[in-house]
Amino acid sequence: MRFRVVLAASATLAFLAPAAIAQSSADMTAFSATCLTAEEFLLGQVPEGTDAEAVMAPLCACLTDELSDLPQADVDMLATDLRGEGTEEVRAAYGDYEALSVTARGGVTTCFANPDVVAAIGATAPAGAAEPEPEAAPQ
Repeated sequence: MRFRVVLAASATLAFLAPAAIAQSSADMTAFSATCLTAEEFLLGQVPEGTDAEAVMAPLCACLTDELSDLPQADVDMLATDLRGEGTEEVRAAYGDYEALSVTARGGVTTCFANPDVVAAIGATAPAGAAEPEPEAAPQ
């Protein structure tokens, strides 16, 4: 009986091991480092006096977490974009860049709604930067 249990457990592990290896997370080290330097790519032009670096830390931490389940090739392609090296030729050679782009946009949207990122954005707004007053309706 004991032999059967050990044999069944071994067979199960042998069956599941390749799936576990295939689902391992990508190495996000290079992506994370690149993300922290991609202020203009991710934030665009920010008002003078805004501490963009204070926003980048929680934003990149969130993006690293959100995108970590992607295959390494996808993560590397996104890092290429963050470095500004994602030319049309590179994207076309990549393959289904449009699907990757949709996934990345979803991650960015999620991260900009992340409470830590929202708080960092609010805390880094330059003094006196208030929402513009709505224009009065013509009478």
